[in-house]
Amino acid sequence: MKKKARTIIIVAAVVVVLGLLIATNLTRKTGGGEEVETQKVKYGSILAKASATGELRAQAQVNLQAQVMGVVDKLLVKEGDLVTQGQVLLELDRKSYEANLLLARARFAQARSSHTRVESLYAVKLVAAEAYEASRAALDIAQAQLDQAQDQYDKTVIRAPISGMVTKLNLEKGEAVLIGTMNYAGTVLAVLADMSRMQALIDVAEADVVSIAVGQAATVYVDALPDTSFPGHVTRVAYMPTQSVLSTTQQSTTFEVEVTLDSTAPALRPGMNVRAEVRTAELDSVLVVPVQAAGRRDIKGKESETVFLVKDGKAVLTPIRTGRASDTRLQVIAGLEPGDEVIVGPYKKLSKLNDGQRVTGKPAKDSLPD
Repeated sequence: MKKKARTIIIVAAVVVVLGLLIATNLTRKTGGGEEVETQKVKYGSILAKASATGELRAQAQVNLQAQVMGVVDKLLVKEGDLVTQGQVLLELDRKSYEANLLLARARFAQARSSHTRVESLYAVKLVAAEAYEASRAALDIAQAQLDQAQDQYDKTVIRAPISGMVTKLNLEKGEAVLIGTMNYAGTVLAVLADMSRMQALIDVAEADVVSIAVGQAATVYVDALPDTSFPGHVTRVAYMPTQSVLSTTQQSTTFEVEVTLDSTAPALRPGMNVRAEVRTAELDSVLVVPVQAAGRRDIKGKESETVFLVKDGKAVLTPIRTGRASDTRLQVIAGLEPGDEVIVGPYKKLSKLNDGQRVTGKPAKDSLPD
């Protein structure tokens, strides 16, 4: 009796297991499968941006250097002073230059008097042409020496080449000033900056710089002022790159982009660290999908930009042609139609999904707003 009961239990268990297998198989055939998140393809807007970091500088900024050597005799400004173009900033000791100027004037006066006499004699043919030409040459040399002495004397007075602020002063009264040579850059006396117009110099990656053009709007964020942003626009895009080596095997290429701020603030200083976002494209009423829905996959031996669509309960790998992109949206130029149901996640499932695999779609929580 016990043996018969055990047989009945075993047969019942087998029937239950077979029933479960048949039910599971029927469920898959009638629409079940991998559960995925989907969104409808629709029209929307794209705001594409390129972001990079850099530093601030004044639009007009001058490193002031002397053109003659000497010792600072008078220092008339200090750091933070506002100056106007042509204002005297400092004077070098000019005694030796003044002496050279007096000597050059005397030599010129002597050469001019001598040439006047020779010229009068030459007019009545009492001196040879050679003597007249030599006298004329001596006068020209004396004139050149006088001009040179006057120029050097005038350069002992250093004036502001632009209006602005003395942002840095590198010397004090009594210090010697040296001029630049092939092997020496020379003494930078001071740095003048027009603080009324500021610029951000940012290093943009080569993948982004191709979409940046002069005139595009930008927003500049200054690290020192975290709650403030400044509108601006692109005024220059470099053609030659600046390269920074990340490691012995990897190298990044960047291009300098100049963004001029439309407004400024007293707190801004040259050299401050900034981050700028350049708006490279603003599109309305274009077909969009979430960026996470797209990926490059192999189709017939060729790598293409693709998405998975849900059709008849299956994931259908579909090639698309894309345009601009924002942080969350991707413009679709060809391959999709409004209303198509595209798979957007979860990422772990989407990355392993196969063409033709059975799926069950449910609307994603972060659907694209209309």
